[in-house]
Amino acid sequence: MFYLSKSDITWTLSYEVSPMRRALMIAGGVAGLCVGIFQTINSSASLVNWSSFMLPVILCLVVAGFWAMSDSATEVTFDMAKKRIRVHSKRPLFGPARSFAFSDVAAIRAVNRSGETVDSWEACIEFHDGATIWLGRESEGRSEHIRSYLEEIRRVTGIAA
Repeated sequence: MFYLSKSDITWTLSYEVSPMRRALMIAGGVAGLCVGIFQTINSSASLVNWSSFMLPVILCLVVAGFWAMSDSATEVTFDMAKKRIRVHSKRPLFGPARSFAFSDVAAIRAVNRSGETVDSWEACIEFHDGATIWLGRESEGRSEHIRSYLEEIRRVTGIAA
């Protein structure tokens, strides 16, 4: 979910994953691990069969964990006085907070991502050099929420859509 907090000099756009979604992701990972362990213990398989079964289960859990962490909290601070953006994300491989001038930013927008089962809107910051920083996503039903925040930010900062 996105939140926009405003003060005289700085505006902060924050993205947090809902606690229910985070709990469902964790529960799915734990359930997958438990099924793998249960099936391995109940079979009278040798160590070779055990490792050939558990290795893919563990690999899948690592990939699922990385996927779940890729939806971690992000915070973008717009400093109106300095005309700078500071992006801080808890995603893996993002690194320390990054700072950019308003003039470096080509666009701040929400992009519609359609899938087989769910449509969503992803907010992103696009730069003149072609780089993009993904901020977070909202479901189709909450798309107006993020789009109104981004429109207000664009209007105040002068950054394009």
